[in-house]
Amino acid sequence: MSIRKKLILSYTAMVAVPVILFGLTIAALGNLLIKDAMPGAGSGGEASGHSLPFASIRELFMGRTELTSGLRFIAEHDPKLLSDPDFLSSTEAELRRVEAGIILIHNNRMTYASPGLPTDAILAEVQGQSKREEAEHPGPPSGDEWEAIPYTSPDGSTGELVIVTDMEPVAGFFKRLLPLVLLTLLAALAVTSGVLTYLVSRSIIKPLYALKEAADHIREGDLDHAIRLRRQDEIGQLGAAFEEMRVRLQASLGAQLELEQGRKELLAHISHDLKTPITAIQGCTDCLRDGIADTEEKRQKYIQMIAGKTTEMNRMIEELQLYSTLDTGKLPFRWETVNLTAYMIQLVNELQLDPRFGGTEVTFKGGSNRAAALIRADRQKLHRALMNLADNSLQHMKLEPKKLEFLLEEEPDGRYLLQIRDNGEGVPAEALPRVFDRFFRAESSRSPGKGNSGLGLAIVKQIMEAHDGTAAAASSPGEGTTIQLRFPAVKQDMPEPEDGGLG
Repeated sequence: MSIRKKLILSYTAMVAVPVILFGLTIAALGNLLIKDAMPGAGSGGEASGHSLPFASIRELFMGRTELTSGLRFIAEHDPKLLSDPDFLSSTEAELRRVEAGIILIHNNRMTYASPGLPTDAILAEVQGQSKREEAEHPGPPSGDEWEAIPYTSPDGSTGELVIVTDMEPVAGFFKRLLPLVLLTLLAALAVTSGVLTYLVSRSIIKPLYALKEAADHIREGDLDHAIRLRRQDEIGQLGAAFEEMRVRLQASLGAQLELEQGRKELLAHISHDLKTPITAIQGCTDCLRDGIADTEEKRQKYIQMIAGKTTEMNRMIEELQLYSTLDTGKLPFRWETVNLTAYMIQLVNELQLDPRFGGTEVTFKGGSNRAAALIRADRQKLHRALMNLADNSLQHMKLEPKKLEFLLEEEPDGRYLLQIRDNGEGVPAEALPRVFDRFFRAESSRSPGKGNSGLGLAIVKQIMEAHDGTAAAASSPGEGTTIQLRFPAVKQDMPEPEDGGLG
C-alpha cells in the first residue's frame, strides 16, 4: 500500500473513529443517566424497552404534546369537564406520568392546582408580573414551563387552563451528559490521533532509519551491507533504488580495483619483458664500445643481435599499443561481408610462402560451397588474429614434421567454427583456462629468446569479441593445441565479394 493511501486512510480514521465513539458514548452514557434523570424510565415503563438513550425523553415530550392537545380541545369544546372532579382525578394520573400538572383559574381565582406545583410563581407569571421583571425574576424557581389556555364556561364566565411541565429532569440529564460526552470525544480524538500517528509514523520512520544506516555504511565504504525493506510503497521503491546504487557502486569499485591491479601488472610485465632485450642491447653496445669486437665478423654479429633485439622490442611495443587501443574501444573497425572459405584459402597460401613457416605443413579443410560461409568481419583485424595464432603455434612446435591445420565447418546453430590445430608441445590442463589472459605464458614458454610478449592470444580474444564471436582452447600436453573460433553467420543474403582477399 502506498504512503498516500495510508495517509488518506489514517485521516479518514481520525474522523470516523471519534464519530463512532461519540455515538457509542451517547448511547452508553445516555442509557445510564436516563434512569436517574427520568423517573420510571427503567422500571417497567415503555422507555425501558428502547435501546436509544433519548427514547424516554422523546416519549416524555410526545406524551406531553398529546396531553396538551387533548386538554386544549376540552378547553375549547367541552370546558365543563374542567369542573368535574372525576375527570380532574383521571387527568392528574396522566399528568404525573409525563411530569406535568395543571392549574385552573376561574374569574381570576385559582380553583384547582396539581399537587406540588409552585402555584404562586406560576400565577405571577400568568398574570404578567414576573414576565415584565425578567431581570429580577428569571423564571419559575423550579425550572417549570407553562402554557395558559383560555376557555369560557357554560355560564359565560371566563377562565384559564394553565398546563405546567417540569423541565428539571431533562435539564439535569443534559447537564450530566454533555460534559461526559465532550470528555469522551476529546479522549477519543487524542487516542485515535495518537495511535494512528504512531502507526503511520512508525511505518515511515523505521525504514528511513534503515536507509540512513545503509547510507552510513556506504559513506564508510562498506558496500556489503544489503538493503532489504520488503515494501511495495514509495519508501520500498527508494530502498530498491538504494540497493541498486549499492550494487552498482560495489561492481564499479570492484572493476576499478581490478583495473588498478591490471595496470600494476601491466607495468610489471612491460618492465620485465623490455628489460631482457634492453640488457642484451646494452651488452652488445658495451662490447662494441670497449673494443671487445675486434674483428669485422664479431662487429657484424653484435650489430645483428642489436637489430634482432630492436625488432623484438618494436614488436612487443606494437602489440602493447594494439591491445591498449582494443581494450579502450578506440580502434576503428571496417566491417564488410567476408567469404570465410575464400579468405582462409588465401591466408593458408600466404603462410605456405612465408619463410618462417618453411618446413611446416600448413593445410586448410573446409566446405566445398565457397559462397556459404559468409561472415561480417574486418579483414585486417581478422588477419592479425589468425597470424597471432599461427605465430604462437609455430613457437611451440618441436616435433617433426611440424603441422598447422585450419578446419572450417558450420555448426547446427548456424555459426561457423574455425579450428587451428598444431602438433606442438601443448598446454598444461591447469594453464588452459588462462591462455587468453593478457601477459599469461605457460612455464614452458618463458624461456628467453622467444620474443613472446604474452599479449598475442589476448589480442585474439578481443578481436573475436569485437566480431561477436568467441575464442576457446583445447589441448593436451605433448599432443598439440586446438584453438576454436566461432563466428556468427550473416543474417541476410548479401552479394559475395569477388575474392577472399586479406585486405
